[in-house]
Amino acid sequence: MSTHNPAPTRDTSTLIQQGPGHGLAVGALLIGAGLWGCFWIPLRWLEQAGLHGLWSVAFIYLGASLVGLVVARHHLGWVRRHPGRFAGIALTSALSGTAFSLGMIEGDVVRVLLFFYLSPVWAVILARLLLREPLTPQALFALTLAMTGALVMLWPTNTGLALTRADLLGLLAGMAFSATNIQVRYAYWMPLRVKTLAAWSGAPLLAMGAAGTLGIGLTPDPWTIAVALLVGMTIMTTMTMTVQVGVTWLPVRQSSVILIFELVAGAVSAAWLAGELLGPRDWIGGALIVMGGLIAGWRRSR
Repeated sequence: MSTHNPAPTRDTSTLIQQGPGHGLAVGALLIGAGLWGCFWIPLRWLEQAGLHGLWSVAFIYLGASLVGLVVARHHLGWVRRHPGRFAGIALTSALSGTAFSLGMIEGDVVRVLLFFYLSPVWAVILARLLLREPLTPQALFALTLAMTGALVMLWPTNTGLALTRADLLGLLAGMAFSATNIQVRYAYWMPLRVKTLAAWSGAPLLAMGAAGTLGIGLTPDPWTIAVALLVGMTIMTTMTMTVQVGVTWLPVRQSSVILIFELVAGAVSAAWLAGELLGPRDWIGGALIVMGGLIAGWRRSR
């Protein structure tokens, strides 16, 4: 679930010159995308260790939030002045992160990633509805490609519609992620550290609340909880910040292509470690979704 940020307002070439360097930005984006594609590994390990997925999400994001709170400690006045905006980003980001994580635990990794990858398409629709951005022929073509890909993957079989609960979680995660990105773009005046803290801090509350509502108890040993916190403080923060570096300092056209490595990492790791292989229809539909997502993302660089 790559954390995209809105394109900077200054000229892209100037940003690249002032940034960490093209090679470092590409490397950071590859690391972040690769980690997101393999995020299912610690999630499933924690599940097998006895920590339910909702509690895993709660402690992972709690660990990341503690780091974010330290980093943003001098900017917390923004939270007090704009609590509604902070809460909005926290809510949609929490929904996205929770749904994405549960989908990765429960379903086929690549299918969940592909359905999540429809997020650029939802972003186009939301930008039209909420920000009144024009719906260009290029955007319509991207929507058509992506939706066709989703239909190919979900076309009814002899046993009914090929849609699992994990697929639905991937779709929900992508929609919520798009809503988060729209809010982040609208709050361009808010420091990145505060927006990052908002993106992490809502998930513990949402996941714990859902676990309590569903009657899912917390039973694992303290070491498992410590591992979940450590995953949040290290892996979650690393993959979030490296993606942010890449999408901030690289042109949108280039970063959109590099982010496909998330799908590659997910496909390779899931096939190697979990024996998950996709059928021909999944690959065809997935290719259409990726093409639609790329076209939808590229339009923002114009």
